[in-house]
Amino acid sequence: MNFEQFAKEHFQGNLVSFIREALDFYQMKSHIEQEQEPHLYLDSIAEENMLTRLVEATGEYADIESAIEGRVTRNY
Repeated sequence: MNFEQFAKEHFQGNLVSFIREALDFYQMKSHIEQEQEPHLYLDSIAEENMLTRLVEATGEYADIESAIEGRVTRNY
């Protein structure tokens, strides 16, 4: 399944749920935590690129950084 198909089938307006589904579906090591606001912990550049393409495919966001409003930690 390509990113556009995944976004079309799984994005229901909830970004955190969508990212969690994508992380699970594509078996990524990155993770998202939500206390008050979601915070994304990226494990690799490849996963960052994949997540960016996925959120772009929703038509709602320019990239993963803007989608999470800058709350991104890169662990690579």
